[in-house]
Amino acid sequence: MNKLDDIKNFKLGLYVHIPFCKKRCIYCDFVSYVENNFDEYTEYLLKEIDLYKEYLNSGIDTLYIGGGTPSIFPIKNISKIFEKLEPYISNNAEITIEVNPESFTKENAQFYKKIGVNRISMGLQSADDVVLKKSGRLYDFETFIRKFDIAKRYFDNINVDFIIGLPGESWSTIGKNVQFISDFLPDHISVYMLEVHNDKNNSVLKKPDDQTFQRYDDFLNAISGFGYERYEISNFALNGKYCKHNLKYWANTDYVGLGISAGGHIGFLRYNNHESFSDYFISISEGKFPRAYESLNTPEREALETTFMNLRTMLGVDKEYIKEKTNIDISPVMDALKNKFDFFDGKKLSEKGMDFSNLFFVTLLSFWEEYFR
Repeated sequence: MNKLDDIKNFKLGLYVHIPFCKKRCIYCDFVSYVENNFDEYTEYLLKEIDLYKEYLNSGIDTLYIGGGTPSIFPIKNISKIFEKLEPYISNNAEITIEVNPESFTKENAQFYKKIGVNRISMGLQSADDVVLKKSGRLYDFETFIRKFDIAKRYFDNINVDFIIGLPGESWSTIGKNVQFISDFLPDHISVYMLEVHNDKNNSVLKKPDDQTFQRYDDFLNAISGFGYERYEISNFALNGKYCKHNLKYWANTDYVGLGISAGGHIGFLRYNNHESFSDYFISISEGKFPRAYESLNTPEREALETTFMNLRTMLGVDKEYIKEKTNIDISPVMDALKNKFDFFDGKKLSEKGMDFSNLFFVTLLSFWEEYFR
């Protein structure tokens, strides 16, 4: 696996947000809209790319097209974006696009392959049709398998997403998920626990209970049994097919986010774009970065963010890298955490530690405030 020494020498990462969906899923927290102003949005994306020329000229070695549902975005619009980005994309760059089964076609696959996409991320969420229907997904499991087969014909690096805790889930659901993995062995798997926030007025979604957590643990154990490497809390890879783009997030290196609601991190600057089309369009029309929020981190804040992100991975925290980057020595905090938790060796969390990461990170923050207040 890449070491953090390798990751910190990566070139710039680029995320492009395509915020359109045919229908919003009941559990979705991402910024997405059931609208079709594709052409207008594309023209403003192209203008935003121009605003970042100074940064993009250094070269992009990972590009991630996310959403929303990028696979409903017309081919001609995707083509315009890639034509604009082509001068900046390095040879052998990792280029990922997210797709949903109901909108992914053979024609999509052929086009994506032609323009240089080499990694597909497919949202399955569950292999159980009852769960898919109750969650508002627009396909059944049989449809997913057909579309997964199309993806396999054209790409040799495919991620499949799962969410544990969706409405209608049972132990049978986990069995179906495991059977899919056993039968098809996707190159990469992402597994997330459903998050239900207090501001969600939706009685269909329920916060995970003990049974849900047990199903989550059993699913992760089954994944490991098939030879997947848990290289990050929520991510598992076969044969070293890690997501290089996401490694940049976890190493807290530089990446630019384009499109409404996209976030970026450049040097010590962290930002998020506007979430509404109108605010996004107005800012770009005025020649401004379309940011709703931006903050220049202090060295201490940058060190804290980097520590949090590093600790999500099996690589753990690189204290020397953080000190070189921020001039902050985090050793006292790491030593205190090592003395408190038997699943932390002072550098990285064990498999058990990843399962208790929420408790660990709360304690980390408490110790941090004690040492750096």
